[in-house]
Amino acid sequence: MRWGTLAGPVLVGLSVVGLSAAGCGGSGGSRGPAATGGGTGPVTSGGGAGPSPPPAAPPPGGSGGARLPEGSAGIAARYPGDVGIATDPAVLFVEDFEQPTLDAVFARWESVSNRGNLSFSGDRPADSGGGRSLLVTHTGGRDDGSHLYRRLPPGEREVYLRFYVKFAADCWPIHHFVHVGGREPPLPYPTGGAGTRPSGNDRFSTAIETYGADWRWDFYSYWMEMRSWQSADGSGSSTYGNAFVREGAAQGWAAAGPAVARDRWTCVELMIKLNDPTSGRGGEQAFWIDGQLHRMGGQVVSHLGPGFPNGSWLRDKWSPDPSGSPFEGFRWRSSSLLDVNYLWLLVYITSAPAGHVSRVHVDDVVVATSYIGPLSR
Repeated sequence: MRWGTLAGPVLVGLSVVGLSAAGCGGSGGSRGPAATGGGTGPVTSGGGAGPSPPPAAPPPGGSGGARLPEGSAGIAARYPGDVGIATDPAVLFVEDFEQPTLDAVFARWESVSNRGNLSFSGDRPADSGGGRSLLVTHTGGRDDGSHLYRRLPPGEREVYLRFYVKFAADCWPIHHFVHVGGREPPLPYPTGGAGTRPSGNDRFSTAIETYGADWRWDFYSYWMEMRSWQSADGSGSSTYGNAFVREGAAQGWAAAGPAVARDRWTCVELMIKLNDPTSGRGGEQAFWIDGQLHRMGGQVVSHLGPGFPNGSWLRDKWSPDPSGSPFEGFRWRSSSLLDVNYLWLLVYITSAPAGHVSRVHVDDVVVATSYIGPLSR
């Protein structure tokens, strides 16, 4: 099923101020006291640390990430420059910003904020079949950035999002970036939940983030068993997005994801797979940068699911470590009514000095039910 122009009213000008409506909140960095201890059990939806599940057997092929394709093994390989990719039966939505006007682009989304920050640009990825990209321009002291948000076709339990991004060399650190998730009931605008753990039948989300001044790619995830920053074992009632590609205690749990390149185009892909049955922890997530999964210590660490990778928890951060315990997997939901049903392209900048201009180009957005991969020639 593919969605293009939306039926019904289009909501524009919705502010991103406060971001509590996002279920995001916070800068993607640490909260509370410095991390010093360890812990491995998931957190229950009631806020306390739950018992550690028995280690799951690693999937065939080793570290889990070996089960996922990389490079040119995706849908995009069949459509040079992405020309015609919207016709592929696995593709749910395409945004190439090739509509004749910005208003025509906005009509394909249900919520667009701060439209004055958005413009067309002739700067585009080298292998793109289009002629332009979307430029998001943020000026410090004026607003908090811009977003494009829309619902996805109902019923999807495994979704891949691929897009291209180019941050200007002097772009101010991004507070929050691109999300996919689910909400029941689905809504035509981003809403609620910063600092609170989902109940399991209401919402979940994961994002690919640049983690502020660290400029390192990592997840930022909300789900019913997410962990709190308030204690070493992850228990607590206050929760912000959990991170998964971190150094261990000896390096202060520093960000360890791939470095975010600036002043060049980067291909980013994000995957989320829901748990089925809803009583289990069979959920997964993954990200690719320029078509490659991220590896540390001989294991794939940007693909997490039941039994992979090995590592340990401290507060709300997971540190991959081949000698650690297998990751327990994700129980994204407790209700089968909850599926992956929204896409949120967000450039949210909150601390730039007054007058500082940040520019972010975005292009060649594809949502599908299988791996997409980088643009092909």
